[in-house]
Amino acid sequence: MNRNKISISASWIMIGRAVQLLLTFLCTMYVSRYLGPNDYGRMTYVYSYIQLFLPLCTLGMNDIVVKELVDDPENNDKILGTTIGLRLFSSLISMILSVLLVMALNENDGIYRTIAILQSFALLFQSFDTIAYFYQSKLLSKTVGIVYVFAYGASSIFRMIGILMKRTVSWFAFSMSFDYLMIAVLFVIAYLHGGNRFRFSFSTAKKLLSKSVYYIFAGLLIVIYGKVTEILFLGKMVSDADVGYYAAATTLCNAWPFILTAIIDSMAPVIIETYQKDHYRFEKKMRQLYAIVFYISVIAAIGIDLIAKQAIDIAYGIRYLPAVTPMRIYAWSTAFSYIGVARAIWMQCEKKINLEVTISLFGAVANILLNYILIRSYGTTGAAIAAVVTQLFTNFVLLFVMKGTRRNAKLILEGILLRDVFEKREGR
Repeated sequence: MNRNKISISASWIMIGRAVQLLLTFLCTMYVSRYLGPNDYGRMTYVYSYIQLFLPLCTLGMNDIVVKELVDDPENNDKILGTTIGLRLFSSLISMILSVLLVMALNENDGIYRTIAILQSFALLFQSFDTIAYFYQSKLLSKTVGIVYVFAYGASSIFRMIGILMKRTVSWFAFSMSFDYLMIAVLFVIAYLHGGNRFRFSFSTAKKLLSKSVYYIFAGLLIVIYGKVTEILFLGKMVSDADVGYYAAATTLCNAWPFILTAIIDSMAPVIIETYQKDHYRFEKKMRQLYAIVFYISVIAAIGIDLIAKQAIDIAYGIRYLPAVTPMRIYAWSTAFSYIGVARAIWMQCEKKINLEVTISLFGAVANILLNYILIRSYGTTGAAIAAVVTQLFTNFVLLFVMKGTRRNAKLILEGILLRDVFEKREGR
């Protein structure tokens, strides 16, 4: 696996994500203006409940499937088929639980129930995004990029039809599920057309579940502290409009990190393969990855701070200007958030995935406490501050405190300081 293949693979993912970004930006601009802060906030608020069940749906498999595919290429069909089968089962359960939760907490408002039912189908359709990891493990992300282009093109048309036909919020609630429906259909067609097949194996299922159990709990805690802002605090302590403002800020900030995702996903197979051959090169590649993630994030955060007001005005309109300040603050959370994503590679290779639960638990507690304190005084701005502090604490400071992650923390720090990132070691 050479650098050229990594670059080509990352480029295709970026192309797909760039088209997704552009289409999502345009659709969000029109949909948010069409619905207004209250309906847009209500839709975002309900979707936060749905996303609480993502860890149960994915069963933590997303974090281990690439390594499994790289380590056992002869059984890729069995790994994929088993993973998708398990995820479909868990997603059906999650759909029911998510709708019941929304109904229980918002029993007097039928529109919340309707939105929840329509959005919950996204959990089921997302089961098939596992196929993307098959192509990424082979550094054949051209297919992934093409799927995203066509899928989001179709879903954008779906949203625009809703605006032209003056549909209600329910139409746009289902559009979130429609995104994943199109991705699922196209991935399955591409995979089967390539002469591949799916096979389910109970022995493989047992093996995958035994490896993913820590990620399930860690993922649940991450989603809790990631969505607790919209659910427990902004939605309950302030208003639907504030949820809309915060959603506008975070949506724009989270629009560009597909670049980081593409880089991490493309480098992961190579780094995993390197671990088995040369530990020095493995650690050097981890430093390089941390450095890339950090400095791209810093440059992006500075850019967002400079254009935040104009971006909010263009994308959402003058009614969403209260989102400007939280947007400028939230932008700085990306650096350490995605360092945490990259860290998963090190945790897998060093067989320390059990520590993810502890890390996520501390993150969840810190985020809940910070949100409770800061939102009372500063509203959406306080929520953004809580997000930045939580990511810094969870994905950097805490790693120095925990004995099992201190080596990783040192690699992160060395990457940020650009130490042993570029220069070559003598004799190597």
